[in-house]
Amino acid sequence: MASDLATTELEMDADGSALAAARIRTVLAFAVTLLAILVLGALVWLQVAARFDTARLRTEAETVRNAMSGMLSMGLPLEDFIGFPAVSARIFQVNPSVRAIVVREPGGRPVLSSPVGNGAIDWTGPAFVPPVELDSVVVDRAGGYARVAMPIFNRFGPAGSLELLFERDPIRDLARNAALAGLAAITLLTIGLVVHGLAIANPEFFQSRRDLIGTYATISALGLALAASTLAGLAAEQAEETAGAYAYSLGARLGEAVALGISPDGLSGLDDVVKEYRDSNQIIGYVALLEGNRIAAASGLDAGARRWQHPDGYFDAIYEVRPRRLYTPQYRVAVGIHWRVVLRELGGAAIAPTGVAILLLLLGAFVVSRLRVQEQA
Repeated sequence: MASDLATTELEMDADGSALAAARIRTVLAFAVTLLAILVLGALVWLQVAARFDTARLRTEAETVRNAMSGMLSMGLPLEDFIGFPAVSARIFQVNPSVRAIVVREPGGRPVLSSPVGNGAIDWTGPAFVPPVELDSVVVDRAGGYARVAMPIFNRFGPAGSLELLFERDPIRDLARNAALAGLAAITLLTIGLVVHGLAIANPEFFQSRRDLIGTYATISALGLALAASTLAGLAAEQAEETAGAYAYSLGARLGEAVALGISPDGLSGLDDVVKEYRDSNQIIGYVALLEGNRIAAASGLDAGARRWQHPDGYFDAIYEVRPRRLYTPQYRVAVGIHWRVVLRELGGAAIAPTGVAILLLLLGAFVVSRLRVQEQA
């Protein structure tokens, strides 16, 4: 009898140890799954941020090239562009990630560069070889920096190239408010899971493999939902910044005319300029120049609209063109990116990580299903 009792106690101790080990392994499996979802979400966001940053930098490069259009139309040499320091300073102000702007002649020799003097970039990278198409844009790496480069044309043909050197900062991208909120939510979920699994859960929690798999599926779905909502918030924030860059680019260009006392309505080809800014990048949904609530020029909005009404479904930004004289009409530049474009960018970047996430979840479900449980009698 005593031997039977001792054997029973040993078996109970063994079962208890097995269940305790199963509990720890379950918590680890859940925590690793949430960590994998977090890492994959971060990879998706870095890809989306790179796409929006490229679009934004392309716009800023076009700001410089457009500012040179008058000089180029007369066939003057590139080094005669006296407005280069002013237009470069505006870009450095609105986008600190841009470290240098270089204008090269067809042979590759830099003729204009900013910043100059102290703090100038020691430019040792290979020269960009401009293609023959005016709208060609190349994104590559040179001299330790990422680079957006495009050709420059004058009235006689190719005149050189324009290059923006910039630094990508993944830490800054992942330190945005939406990213920190998503990270905090998933971290709290993981901590709560650990506390429940190691301190509160009892052996009866593991009596059914179905319940165990169901709990794993619930935790995984919650982690995916948190990651998806975080990515949506980050993409919306990035879209608004990109729209702001477009609005600033066009607004600053019109502001130069307004500062001279020229009304934007008096500028020839204003509709073409507005359309040019919208057509320069496919992610832009609309561009509008507003005088109060009157639409002075627009592209991407209802052709019959004369009064400004905020369109639904857009992440947008408005830049005020401030005149020097009080009696000059107040103008604003509005630029919007539709939410479908944001989802398209997210979807394009999430295809491969989503496949990896599905495989990891299936593997995690298999591991959890193999854990030791105490079957009900």
